[in-house]
Order: sequence, then C-alpha cells, then structure tokens
Amino acid sequence: MAKVFIGMTAYNAERHIREAIDSILIQSYSDLTLFISDDASTDATQKICLEYARRDPRIRYFRQEKNIGLYPNMKFVIDRSDGDYFMWADSDDLREKDFIKVCIEAMKNKGVDVATTAEADIDSYGRNLIELTELPKLSGKPGIRQITKYVLQPEVLGKCNLMYSLFKTDDIRKLWEISSHKREWGSDYHFSLAIVSHYSIYIDPRILFKKRLGGISSPEATKNDSREAVQRIIIENPKNRMFPFGRFKSYFNGHMRALEGTPYRPLTAILLLIRLPRSFFIHLKERNYKKFIKRFL
Repeated sequence: MAKVFIGMTAYNAERHIREAIDSILIQSYSDLTLFISDDASTDATQKICLEYARRDPRIRYFRQEKNIGLYPNMKFVIDRSDGDYFMWADSDDLREKDFIKVCIEAMKNKGVDVATTAEADIDSYGRNLIELTELPKLSGKPGIRQITKYVLQPEVLGKCNLMYSLFKTDDIRKLWEISSHKREWGSDYHFSLAIVSHYSIYIDPRILFKKRLGGISSPEATKNDSREAVQRIIIENPKNRMFPFGRFKSYFNGHMRALEGTPYRPLTAILLLIRLPRSFFIHLKERNYKKFIKRFL
C-alpha cells in the first residue's frame, strides 16, 4: 500500500475538528499520516489534537509559534509531506470512509493523476444543504474540451473544491509553484484550473466529500443554523452565480497564471470575456441599475 499524507490546517477549530479528524481515522484505506498544523489557535484546538495524537500514532501535531495565515499554512503542510500521495483537509470538513480508497483505485485503475468525488455542502450540524453532482463532468485529460468545460461551469457548482482532491506528492508541489494560493477572490478557482489544465483527473459520482459552509470564505453561511430545520440551498439559475464583475481583472489574471506552460490562455481569455457581460448585468441589477442608468441620461 502507498502512504497517503493528509495535511490538515487548523485555527480555532474546536467546534468541528473532532468530526474532521474522525472522518480521516475511519478511512478504509488506513496507510496514512494525518499531519495537523495548528496556526497558533487560542481555543481548545491544541488540547483536542494532542488528545488524538496520544491515541493514534498516525497523527502528527505541530503548533505554529505565531499565526502565519491560512495560505502559508497550506504550503507548510505540503513541505512536510513524506508520502506517495497528498491531500489537504480542512478542520471542519468530512469525508466518507471510502473516500481515499476510491481515489487511490481511480488513480491506479484509470491511469489518472488526480482523483476526487462529487460533494455536498453541509451545515454546522453536518446536514446536506446542497449536493454538487455536476463536478464529475470535469473528469478528463488536459485539452481544449476540458478547459472549456471548466471555465464555463458556473462557479457556484463547486469546481473550486477540486483542490481537496488526492494528488501525487510531486504533483501538488508543482501545482503550488504554478498557482500558489493568494489572499484574493478566486484563488481556489485558479488553483483548480491549474489542476485540470496540467493533469488528468477523475471525479467519482458518489458523494464522499462533505464541505462545511461557514468557514473563512463564508462566515455568514451558517449563522442561522438550527437543530430543528435544515435551510437547504436551491440554486434556480446557476449561470447567474458567477465571479463578481468588480473582481474580473484579478480573476482573469489568476486564470492566466494558472495556465502557465500550456497553450490554453487564448481560449480561456475568450471564454472569460464571453461570460463578462452577464457578470456586468448582474452587477447592475444588484446595485439598482435604474438609478445607475439615470445618472447618464
């Protein structure tokens, strides 16, 4: 069996980190190391992690002396990887017990470089809010068709979470050099584009990955959760849930960086410009376009 190194970044994660760790330890593919990098938490995160580390030798715990930030911490766990395969794990996400097994088998049997599964977004109680079953359509090898599928797929359908796939360790290090995460809107989309433009990927249609809302990127998403009811997410027109018009320049530049060393930059530029008018009209609608137009009449 090949060893899987799982890099978990954590900061003040006491509410959900037990569930996240448990979902790793119960994996049917057991030859793994869970490396937790605690970004100088001020809550009970350290206590919980040390408790788990004493019970299971597959867990390594490291505490940063001072808070270094999410993205440097993500790079930190990559640098510590000593396995054949690498996977990021957030301290509040969940994976079904066969997630790693399914990914390993796909990489071996289908000859792909990267593997993951369909996903569901969950609330603070772990209940499904929406099932993102469009992701498997992004399975494939780098090419014009693959890039077109990725760029045109609405941002709201989960393509940014391809970064939580299973990778060969050498490949994740190369990907970080191509498109390292930055503190800017769309950084996760850029990284995921780098994945599909440089490596073949298989996305199993089973929902074995659970992405919890309410984290750094969506702190307001679960503030009104209640035990009594699930506030399910219904997306009536996914095409209208896209990149913000005001962020287009950085979004565009990030895509270009992600495609370094490939022939797909001209194609991607055209596809993004085709999508831009829709983003502009959504921008006007959100800001009361009638008042905006009156200013120029």
